[in-house]
This record gives sequence, structure tokens and C-alpha cells, in this order.
Amino acid sequence: MASDDAKALQQLVDLSADLKSARWEMFGTPEYEGGVPGHTDYMTLVAEIEPLTNTESFTSGTNDKKIYVVPEAARPWLSSHFRSILEKNKNANLDLAAAVGCHVYDAKIKKSGRKISGFSCEKSGTVLLYLSLF
Repeated sequence: MASDDAKALQQLVDLSADLKSARWEMFGTPEYEGGVPGHTDYMTLVAEIEPLTNTESFTSGTNDKKIYVVPEAARPWLSSHFRSILEKNKNANLDLAAAVGCHVYDAKIKKSGRKISGFSCEKSGTVLLYLSLF
């Protein structure tokens, strides 16, 4: 289930700026849909955030990479623009150079300090954050 708790997101991941608002969700791939649980290949965090000040700290990375997007990433609660980016690139590599407003984004998990990476995309002061946790 998606969460609107921006503070909980900031307690989980060391982000580069304070947040005004956030809607986010962590999920496994493949997603558990009942029956006997199986192996999780990926843990992914998808968030749509509004930074407190500006989006620069989320969009200053390079855009010279291709990043794999898990099939389930286009969460139904995302705004249509961001959902479209994830839907078009599901189970494939998103070429950040061809995705307008998208950049590499690196962060750390707060508890362990482990580095995680993914990408961010900005539109009209709102940021899509896609991070592969493992």
C-alpha cells in the first residue's frame, strides 16, 4: 500500500532535500499475490515527491545511463506523466538520455548506510523517485 508519510520515507532513505509532501511505496518483484510466497528478485521504492524548496538536488545527476525498470513499477497512484514513463519502460532499461527531465539518483539507506541507486524525473516541481533497494 502507498504511504503519504513523508517523514517515514525520510527515516528510511537519506534523501538530498527536505520534503513538502510524498507518496511512496516499497514492493517486491515478483509481487506476492496469494498462495505460496516465492523468492523476491528485486525490492523497489517508487515515490512521487514535492521537495520543500527546489528540485535541483534530485535532478543534478548525469543522464548517461540505462536503468532497469521492474514490471510492477507503474503504480496506480502515480500521476499520469510519471506512470506513463514507468509503464512504457517496464521490464526494460530506461535510457535516461532519451527521457526528458530524468537523471541518475543515488541515495543511502539510513539504518545500514548502504548505497542504493536509481533515477529521478522532474515535471512541474514534482519528482518521481525510482530506487532499487536490492
